[in-house]
Amino acid sequence: MSTEIRDEARSLGTLGLAALEMMRGVFTTQLRRFPTLRDTETIDDFVNSFFEEKGAGYVNVIATLPDDRAARQTTVKWAERWLIDRARKQPWGALRNRLEKRLERDGQFKPSSAAHYWYLAGDQDIDRLVTGSELDAIAAQIEVEVFPQSGGGPVRLGRPGQLEEMLRALLTAAGRLHISELTRICADRFPSLLETGDAILSTTDTDWDAIEDTTPALDTFAVTDSKARNERIAKELLPRLTESERTAIRLGGEATAIAKELGIGRTSAYNMVQRLRARLIELAGSSDRSPEVLAALVRLVMDDSPGVPSQDNMNMEDSNVV
Repeated sequence: MSTEIRDEARSLGTLGLAALEMMRGVFTTQLRRFPTLRDTETIDDFVNSFFEEKGAGYVNVIATLPDDRAARQTTVKWAERWLIDRARKQPWGALRNRLEKRLERDGQFKPSSAAHYWYLAGDQDIDRLVTGSELDAIAAQIEVEVFPQSGGGPVRLGRPGQLEEMLRALLTAAGRLHISELTRICADRFPSLLETGDAILSTTDTDWDAIEDTTPALDTFAVTDSKARNERIAKELLPRLTESERTAIRLGGEATAIAKELGIGRTSAYNMVQRLRARLIELAGSSDRSPEVLAALVRLVMDDSPGVPSQDNMNMEDSNVV
């Protein structure tokens, strides 16, 4: 058995080239299991960060092991735990962790016999035939309010019982679901739960052009009734927009203008617009009339602004927010 890693550690008082190559190999293999992490940094970056955090404690352990094989096995265990902690701090991992905590502490839900699956207590631990699109539609029908926290804290997901009601509906339809599928559904339903970069990714399939190009149809009774209903929904949503969000809408989502008006940097303004897009999706829901509701909401914001022409005289294409 080779003892090169141990011998270098004892001779140098720290890890040598053999240990470095071993660590690179371990992280290259382990990162295949962590898709949310593997493209964020290089292998060397991960190795260096790991070594900086573990430091002398890791070196001392490696120096006491009998051979290189034992050093690698120990490093695999340490790296795995370290990567799990890193993944949980990522937006997707943090959301998954939050969902698992909610499921664990609520007696309505039980862990399945299949690892990482959940089902309803009192129901069967089985798979039912249901598509991802059907599950997305079920999630969209349940009202779950999202409350951004002041000071940049974690977003609060739902009033008491709202999220649990949505999870019950999903599991009733599906029988049991993997926590990753529940995370995907929630990420698509509530994109602002993810940080800006992930929020952009989770909304790339949204047809923003369809929202921006919404125009009045023929004034039939049905269309008039639909328009009135959309405007009523928009009026209910308007008070839930912050003043900063209204300002961003009034300025058409232009980062430079928003930065100047709010006294923030352009990058902060750009990130704000991305978060606002995600929030508008959540407010309007995922129904077929969501684009019309969004258009009505933007009109209300514009008409509520002093010194801004009525939306009747503006083209929706002028707004880059929705």
